[in-house]
Amino acid sequence: MKKFRFSSLVLLLVFLLGMAVVFTEETFYQIEKSVFSALRLISPAMDKPFTFITELGSAVGVISVTAVILIVTLFKRKYFFTVGLPVTITVIVSRVVNITLKILIDRPRPDFRVLEVSEASFPSGHAQNNMALYISVLLVLLFIVNAPKWRIPLKIILIAVPVIIGITRVYFGVHYISDVVSGWAMGAFTSILVNYFYFKIYYSIKEKKNAKN
Repeated sequence: MKKFRFSSLVLLLVFLLGMAVVFTEETFYQIEKSVFSALRLISPAMDKPFTFITELGSAVGVISVTAVILIVTLFKRKYFFTVGLPVTITVIVSRVVNITLKILIDRPRPDFRVLEVSEASFPSGHAQNNMALYISVLLVLLFIVNAPKWRIPLKIILIAVPVIIGITRVYFGVHYISDVVSGWAMGAFTSILVNYFYFKIYYSIKEKKNAKN
């Protein structure tokens, strides 16, 4: 419980720091633009792979991955309530939270972007929704996978995917780095919170059913 509270508090703090940057944008504008310029120095070699990765992290990509997980677990019924459903709920909650924050904060996109995109800039939907998805997948798989030789690669891969997707958003200038970092933080925060309460309710219901039997 203490670990849950500490992790949630740190993630929320990171998000709030990112939001503070939004309201002091002129102070950090040159720093954020410098990060974009530094990443663009590796262009054009990474344009094609980064385009693929950023598309993988789009709403369509997130929905597709979530749908596959949900459908697979429907055929493996014992994993539906412990994998498919919590992951799907997490993705839905994250998307709703992200849209709400974008509307409330309404930060314009960077003027140095190289791609045209719609919606407000803060927080990054790619960073938040993918972090929520893959952290949720990681959390539920850690309940199932006990072997250390598999747990470590799972952690590395499922954290690296949303991180790389977020970096591509800064690379193309469609987000400030503060949008992406706050998106990562809010995505992980949402995932931890949803999974914590989901499994608390799940095991409570399971215990009551077992008690009746």
